[in-house]
Amino acid sequence: MGKSAVVHLVETSARAGEDELALAARRAFEAANLGARLRGLTAVKSHFGERGGRGFVPPHVIREVVELVRSAGGTPFLTDTTTLYTGSRSNALDYTALVHEHGFTPTAVGAPFLCADGLVGANETEVPIEGVHHRSVALAADALRASSAVIVSHATGHLAAGLGATIKNIGMGLASRRGKLRQHSKLRPRVAADRCIGCEDCLPNCASGAIGPDARRSGKTPVMAIDPDRCTGCGECLASCRQDAIRFDWKVESRELQEAMAEYALGWTQRMAGRFGCLTFVVHVTKNCDCMGRRETPLCPDVGVLAGTDPVALDQAACDLLRSRNGRTLEAMSFPKLDGSLQLAHGERIGLGTRRYELVRVA
Repeated sequence: MGKSAVVHLVETSARAGEDELALAARRAFEAANLGARLRGLTAVKSHFGERGGRGFVPPHVIREVVELVRSAGGTPFLTDTTTLYTGSRSNALDYTALVHEHGFTPTAVGAPFLCADGLVGANETEVPIEGVHHRSVALAADALRASSAVIVSHATGHLAAGLGATIKNIGMGLASRRGKLRQHSKLRPRVAADRCIGCEDCLPNCASGAIGPDARRSGKTPVMAIDPDRCTGCGECLASCRQDAIRFDWKVESRELQEAMAEYALGWTQRMAGRFGCLTFVVHVTKNCDCMGRRETPLCPDVGVLAGTDPVALDQAACDLLRSRNGRTLEAMSFPKLDGSLQLAHGERIGLGTRRYELVRVA
């Protein structure tokens, strides 16, 4: 049996405020000695939210991470990548404006923001890997040019993967637009005609314009249809349909998406081996990830902040802590049809990390 990873936990109160979270992040960072891995131009990779949502790790907490990086001798900058779908994060200019709108200005957090995949998501580097689905992965070029990195993740449910945490933050969050499209290539929704009432609530939520009236049903009650050639697999239609008319083949499509995310995370971690650390916030855990532009009520009380260097172990610990505290898995609280552990199992299988860990509670 292989060696287990070490995961540090700083517990927080059930509804931790920003000052408490900032202190917890500092204590976890120092306990895991993440500063020893940092040098030079250091990326602070996080998700800075979609317009309308507030679930992301707040600016005050990110400033604490920035100060820790600087104290360790690194030169910090904030980073993320543009989205596959159109909207307020689909290019570097609009995303930078949104980052500042959400309070992550250089003055407020002490570091500038840079889109790691360039102006429109095409600044990429192809990295070879030994994956099951992919032999190479298209990653944001500047995420690889950084000398080191701190991955700041927010654990949530996810409408297609069940779990969105450290693996997703790296694998999806540091992929170029081409890389995101490859990961979503098998994730194609369809409309169940017997459930659709033609309300068109899904139309404004489809950023790729793939949804429209089904032309094959002329003379019948209008229902929507999804053009598979235009669909990017983002899943926004699933979240917006109140009739349960949007369907995925979860057993196949979710598995392949999760395994692709793990393989993309593998490409980045192998190139950055020994030069990154992770902080994972198991707080304000919501049904949907921070890509959804709306405020959501947390599913459960806050757990705390995890720190370590193994993405698989961190996400396994987050899942275990949520289950032990609530008596139910994250998926049972959010998307019961999904199994977010598939990304963990595949990550362990391909060498991204281990599901075996020692939990060190920081007093």
